[in-house]
Amino acid sequence: MTLPYGPDDDSAAYHFINATLRAREAETWKLLASDAHVEQTDRVMRAMLDRIAVARKHHTAERATARARALSGEITQEEYQRDTAEDATRATKTAHFETLLREQYRVIGQAARRLRGDDVRDELTDLVLALGSAIDAHRTAVLDAGHEPTDADRALWEKLVALDAPDGEGRASVEELVQRHAERQDDFGRVLAGIILDVAGDMTSIPRAALLAEWKKTVTPTLTAEQKTEFAVKGKGSLATEKLRKTLGHLERKGLVKRSEAADGQRLELLDRRGLEDLADS
Repeated sequence: MTLPYGPDDDSAAYHFINATLRAREAETWKLLASDAHVEQTDRVMRAMLDRIAVARKHHTAERATARARALSGEITQEEYQRDTAEDATRATKTAHFETLLREQYRVIGQAARRLRGDDVRDELTDLVLALGSAIDAHRTAVLDAGHEPTDADRALWEKLVALDAPDGEGRASVEELVQRHAERQDDFGRVLAGIILDVAGDMTSIPRAALLAEWKKTVTPTLTAEQKTEFAVKGKGSLATEKLRKTLGHLERKGLVKRSEAADGQRLELLDRRGLEDLADS
C-alpha cells in the first residue's frame, strides 16, 4: 500500500488524514506512522490541531459579539438563541473530531519523537540543567557565605559559561539556560507559594492533594494547546500535574517546603513561611 500524495504535498496529506481519521483503518495508520511518512504526518496533524485552536478562539469571539448585540437589542433573542444552537452543534462535531485527532496523534507524535531522537534530547537537556543548576547553587552558597573559592571551584564555575547546549534553533551557554530555567521556575513558584499559603492557613503541614485542584484551575489556562499536545505525546500524564511536581521540587531546593510520606498520602511541610510569603509577593 502506498499513500496517494508526495512527501511535500501537505495539502493532499491534510485531506487524506482528515478522511482517514473517520475510517480508522489500522493498516493505513501503520503506514502513516512508518519512518518514511511519520514526520510529514506529524507536521500535518499539528497543523490540524492548530487550525482547530484558531477556529475555537474565533468562534469564542463571535459568541461574545453576538451576546453583546443581543443585550443591546441589535439582534433579537430568537436570532441569538438560533445562532447559539448552531454554534453548539458545530462545537460538538468539532470536539468529536478533535478527540479522534488527538487519540491518533499520540501514536504519531511518539513515533515522530523516537525518529527524531527527541526523547533522548530532552533527557540530556534535563540532565544538563540539573547539573548546571547544582553548580550554580554551589557557587551561590560559597559566595553568600563569604568563603574564598578554591581553584577547583572556579574551574567548575567557568564551565557554566564555557559549555553550551541546544536552545531552540540555536545554542546558549549552560549558565544562560540555567538562568532562564530558574526564572520560569520562579514564575510557577510564585503561584504555588500563594496557593500553599492559602490552603495552609495557620497549619504547618498540608496534604499535597489539597493543592492540586487550585493549581490546575490557576495554571492550566496559562498552558498552550501546543504544550499540552507535546506533553501528551510523551505519555506522562497531565502537564499541569507535572508542572506541580517540578515546582514543588523547586520550592524544596529553596528550603521553603519539604515533602513527606504519611498514612493519608504525601504531605507538604512548610519550613519557611516568611520565605513563601516573600516569593508569593515578589
